[in-house]
Amino acid sequence: MMPCPIAEGNNGVLNEYTKDIIFKTHYFVVERARTTRRFLSALGHPTPIHELHIFELEKNNPIQGLHDFLNHLSDGKNIGVFSEAGCPGIADPGSLAVRYAHDKKYDVVPLVGPSSILLALISSGLNGQNFAFNGYLPNKVNELHKKLKALELLAVKGRQTQIFMEAPYRNAFILENCMKSLSPNLKLCIACDINSPTQYIKTQAVKSWKGFEWQVFHKRPTVFLIGT
Repeated sequence: MMPCPIAEGNNGVLNEYTKDIIFKTHYFVVERARTTRRFLSALGHPTPIHELHIFELEKNNPIQGLHDFLNHLSDGKNIGVFSEAGCPGIADPGSLAVRYAHDKKYDVVPLVGPSSILLALISSGLNGQNFAFNGYLPNKVNELHKKLKALELLAVKGRQTQIFMEAPYRNAFILENCMKSLSPNLKLCIACDINSPTQYIKTQAVKSWKGFEWQVFHKRPTVFLIGT
């Protein structure tokens, strides 16, 4: 399980051990091939990029062809799993490769790297002992409203921090609906552009976010957290 930077080009977040393992690997299961090739090239992978073997989960049916590609494990090959950004296996389809490895009794080795979800949580000031990641919320207003109210109930009753994401071009949509759906005193953290020069992380009551110009977050990768 191979991490890559959250912010493209910030390769300094990876330690030398992780880089060494990546450099020794020639087979990869990835969320998006173009991003992975660009990252491996910038990292300085010693093998020419066109000679690496890359299976893209986003283009292919997640199952069709994946098991055939993973059969290289039986030949003694290491296979790396890459997400689009940060650590793989969370909010991406990389877990399909991991499940196969467990079923076939192959070792699964997680390498150290940045996770936007955990970095947002530890920077939020919200409860880090009881939390849940909810992925992407519904994109229809009525369903989104119900989901936000359900998450608020979990946050308040169980003191469980609720974490979720949205496609960067819909950040304003999710935040506008947070203002309409969530209680004024509930805490909302916006963690934007994590690990980049434009990083912005702020936690305050929902009522204190009222009137904020949400367009400043347009097309910027963001993690949202609510809690008490």
